[in-house]
Amino acid sequence: MKETGSRLVIINADDFGLHEAVNKAIVHAHRHGVVTSASIMACGTAFEDAVVRWRTCPDLGVGIHLTLVEERPVAPVDQVSTLVNKDGFLPRSYMAFARRWLSRRISLGDVVRELEAQVDKVLQAGIIPSHFDSHQHVHCLPGIWRTVVNLARKYHVPYVRLPRFDSLHADATAVQSAVRAGVNVMAWLRGQASSPTVKHADRLGGLAFSGRMTAPRLLSILNNVDPGLTEVMVHPGLPDEDLRRRYIQWNGFSWEQDFEAVTNRDVVDLCRGGRLTLTSFAGPQKRL
Repeated sequence: MKETGSRLVIINADDFGLHEAVNKAIVHAHRHGVVTSASIMACGTAFEDAVVRWRTCPDLGVGIHLTLVEERPVAPVDQVSTLVNKDGFLPRSYMAFARRWLSRRISLGDVVRELEAQVDKVLQAGIIPSHFDSHQHVHCLPGIWRTVVNLARKYHVPYVRLPRFDSLHADATAVQSAVRAGVNVMAWLRGQASSPTVKHADRLGGLAFSGRMTAPRLLSILNNVDPGLTEVMVHPGLPDEDLRRRYIQWNGFSWEQDFEAVTNRDVVDLCRGGRLTLTSFAGPQKRL
């Protein structure tokens, strides 16, 4: 999508529905901070809680955090057998999924069935999704990207996140930096193929700082926003021992730090100052 003139900013909280501590943080940061949009996980263990909380926030835009890793599928296990392990879980990480997908051990039909089941579950909850993105960004993989774009067309979802890193080296090993460079090349190529029906933000901020967003980093991103539409990705959550224990494999991930960033007074004041317009993929402006 190409917007000119105004600096439109969507601050999108991923993982809505992952855990009640995440849901509470997202709603608080929407009401008292700068979060304008959220991506809900249909197979998150706190999905129903997220739906209940969303109904109290009419201005919170909601899209779908399509999930092919870590959680249990929405579709019956026997209908997505190549996607799940013997315990009925999806692959435990992005890399585990990528290895199985690229070696053709996962059926495209199973992927489509699971993603359609997730979309249908969100629609049945009364949510009209404004956008698609994905848990651990698996939709940027070759083949999955085209599947998600086709799914967006089928369900008339206007935006799909185009994953691209705003830093190749921040908090990254040499291997991670190389992977980021590859993702950015794919993003550039996909960005050249414009679509009249499926759009993406002009820029994405925060991908390099997943679970490591700080107020200074967020201020830097917002202070350097160009005219057009910018999505800033965040992962707020409240301190919770169950959440931390359940996702202990997310090394260095700090939901609390992200929450502090999106509720920080300097961040709120910057967004209130008139240089930026906070919005969502659904369109309505958030007034601070």
